[in-house]
Amino acid sequence: MKGPCDAMFCRTVIICFDTPTRPRLVQRFCHLLAPGGWLHIGHFETIFDQKTAFRLRGPTIYQKES
Repeated sequence: MKGPCDAMFCRTVIICFDTPTRPRLVQRFCHLLAPGGWLHIGHFETIFDQKTAFRLRGPTIYQKES
């Protein structure tokens, strides 16, 4: 994929990967999103345990910092 993207819908994607791969996947999402872009993930997923440039905006919605 090529960025920058304004939004990414990755519902039930992160949980498909093993624990060591998940942070790399989230960093890749961050790299592909434009500043202020939106990341939508599944209800059973979280990125709270990772240091990212995302801010929680809703139960499953994150926004990349500008």
